[in-house]
Amino acid sequence: MQPTPDRPTWIAAVVATALLLGLIAAAAGSLGWELSAVVLVAVAGVVVMLNRVFPGSRFFAITFANGIGVYACVYISFLETLFHGLHGNIMVTGFLLPVLGFAAGAFLRRDGIRKVILSEHPRIETRFGRAFLWLAPVIAIGVVNFLLPLEAWDESWRAIWLLVAMGLIAVIVLLASHSVAIFLLDTGLLFEDFFDTVTQLVKPAFAFLTFYSMIVVVFGGVYRLIGRLDSVPTFVVGGQARDLSFVESLYFSIVTLSTVGYGDIVPLSYAIRIVVALQIVSGIVLLLFGFHAILRQARRN
Repeated sequence: MQPTPDRPTWIAAVVATALLLGLIAAAAGSLGWELSAVVLVAVAGVVVMLNRVFPGSRFFAITFANGIGVYACVYISFLETLFHGLHGNIMVTGFLLPVLGFAAGAFLRRDGIRKVILSEHPRIETRFGRAFLWLAPVIAIGVVNFLLPLEAWDESWRAIWLLVAMGLIAVIVLLASHSVAIFLLDTGLLFEDFFDTVTQLVKPAFAFLTFYSMIVVVFGGVYRLIGRLDSVPTFVVGGQARDLSFVESLYFSIVTLSTVGYGDIVPLSYAIRIVVALQIVSGIVLLLFGFHAILRQARRN
């Protein structure tokens, strides 16, 4: 794989990392905004370093950012389940230890990783399995957390154990940083292939979404129009028989076309039920033709 031209792709990686971790932190609610900011800045710095040291793959740092997002979800789940109530600095330190361990290990082994980046034949299939060996001891440490009576420990002992456990994981990641980095490079190659394929499918996908939107709007307008012309209520909404508003008509049209059927809005009149049946059939036909067009374009490429 030849290195790509020097370009500020690390900016996109940093933005992706910040948005992803910010969303996870906001959704979990376990960390305050100050602590989340510290984590974001530290991880973004690691992403910049990786992209500067290993510029051969456009998606290397972005893959790292996605991996950090998965790691953050697992870590926050452990905090909420076993380590709730710990001081914010302890939680942030525990989170950053494996990240910094990987960054240090990748930097120390940068020459070997660069050779793989510059290789013309990466041989993803022969390296992919070995990249997961380091996960075995990490998973073992995670299992130990559930075997220990952490709920009976006081806050200080739980804090010490969290730092010890994350420190052990940091050492494992440091020692296995070459395998982890190679795994990220291989995953980056797969990302590049995926995005190249997606760019070729933009036109058929856009055409499909255009027809999909047209069906939603047309049938939503029909539902609304029939409700205004009919003298009796046409729908049951939340247990009450009444006509739909325009926004509710569009919502019901989307739900019907996607065949989700939440049941919060139910057609009442026979005329509406016939229109609903027609929309479902139209949606199935559109999906068949739409997927056929997208697959045909994919085969051409």
